[in-house]
Amino acid sequence: MLRLWLLRHAKSAWDDPDLDDFARPLSPRGKKACRALARHMAERSLQPDLVLCSPATRTRQTWERLEKRLTAGQPPRVPGEPRTRFEPSLYMADSSTLLALTRATPVAIRELLVVGHNPGLEEFAASLSGASAGDALDRLQQKYPTGGLAELTFTAKSWGQVAPKGGFLASFVVPAQLAE
Repeated sequence: MLRLWLLRHAKSAWDDPDLDDFARPLSPRGKKACRALARHMAERSLQPDLVLCSPATRTRQTWERLEKRLTAGQPPRVPGEPRTRFEPSLYMADSSTLLALTRATPVAIRELLVVGHNPGLEEFAASLSGASAGDALDRLQQKYPTGGLAELTFTAKSWGQVAPKGGFLASFVVPAQLAE
């Protein structure tokens, strides 16, 4: 089974009007959300073989805060593979770009985490979900807020076989659901 986690970056700051979108950092609320997300992800035993992360400041900061808790001191689970790859094409990627990146994931990778942006991430998650646990898909389609984390599973043998409606949305959580 393949497992794909799709994480929208945590809340970013808009304090500096001279800062371009790519350089916006996390807000205090975003940093707080990262703590709750890290706890939740650790409880779910999220151990990605590979993390594909947009190089934008807010996505990098989101992953760096989570990585400390999830992978501290651990070698990559897939020997020879980097644990994190900052992927320029993830910045504001649309659903088709996200699908192409996912399908290009090496076969040895069984658990993939993508840290990116909306609206592409929301569209991608919804497009892959053929079914879901409970009301997860309904909630995801209503709003995929900052810090939203979708967990999809696939019976496909390789990432190249991942197709629209081919996944099961096992969970969808947002920081507001996670107790501090």
